[in-house]
Amino acid sequence: MSKFDSYLSDSCLLDNILIYQWQAWDGFLISHLAADYCHIDAHYDDEISNLEQHLTPNIRAVLFQVNLTNAGVYPAKRLQLIRALQARNILVLNLEVEDISKRNLHQLLQQAGLRSAKAEKYGQANQLLFIKSNLNWGGEIELRLPQELHEKLLPQKPSLITGWDNYYVIKRCDIDPELWFNSSVVIENYIENSENSFFRVYGFGDSIVIVKAHSEALIKKLTEHPKDINIMLSKHQILTEKTELAIDLQETIKTFITHYPLAYFCLDIVHDAFDPIQNTFDSAQNTGAHYIIDLNLTPYAGVKQQTSDAVNFLCQGARSFLKRNLETELQMELVEA
Repeated sequence: MSKFDSYLSDSCLLDNILIYQWQAWDGFLISHLAADYCHIDAHYDDEISNLEQHLTPNIRAVLFQVNLTNAGVYPAKRLQLIRALQARNILVLNLEVEDISKRNLHQLLQQAGLRSAKAEKYGQANQLLFIKSNLNWGGEIELRLPQELHEKLLPQKPSLITGWDNYYVIKRCDIDPELWFNSSVVIENYIENSENSFFRVYGFGDSIVIVKAHSEALIKKLTEHPKDINIMLSKHQILTEKTELAIDLQETIKTFITHYPLAYFCLDIVHDAFDPIQNTFDSAQNTGAHYIIDLNLTPYAGVKQQTSDAVNFLCQGARSFLKRNLETELQMELVEA
């Protein structure tokens, strides 16, 4: 989150969700939320027998944390694992979306009726456009796969952009025309505002933590800027109440989580200073058009302890979400019986 705070004891952490992870534990947000003994390493050839010894009586759900752009390809028997877990009445989280590539995100946003940053080929010649990798983190994580899996799981290796820090801004008139047809990259409108602010949205179960963050860098990252603030809201508040958030920001988050009810996720949202309702530019920067530019199912947070109130809030949201879903399943079983 935006600032680091005091140490949080393991007793406060989640201990009934098994984190099945590949390249997504040390320093990742989930490691600050779940007890250390509740995570196991994933392997490409895993079967349910590899998980069974970890499915202790306290484990009521499994969260797949596979740090690939398309997590659906890992492990090989992912679908069989999911079905085997569900047959054991274990809730499997985050089945709604597997592919977080930029191109797929554009499609998800379009299907939900949300604006996206996707740029059109024709437009103002001097407009600044953002060139990004279609793969998450420029495909750096995919390259960590064993060499024998590259051909199977990485049919197109990143070439033009080989890391998250290779993204760049260019005028539309200076773009090589062939770049528009390069499927390894995406071209987006470069969206900015005078206070260099953006939003990081963390969701876990019934809790949403929104970080209003600030960064002058081209690629927006959390840097513990002194002006950063955390806003903690329940999913119910986002969906049904008027909150302190700008109307367009709240509506953007609300629409996304309604169409894609992921249990655990992170969104990056940028905004300009334009108020589409009033058709004016707002100098206070609290309104404007908001654009989801990144969806991450394995958000990184750093190795330091996160702000304790935000961690507690996310854990509380996970617990209430899990309790409600398990009670619903139990009621359904009783009805069927």
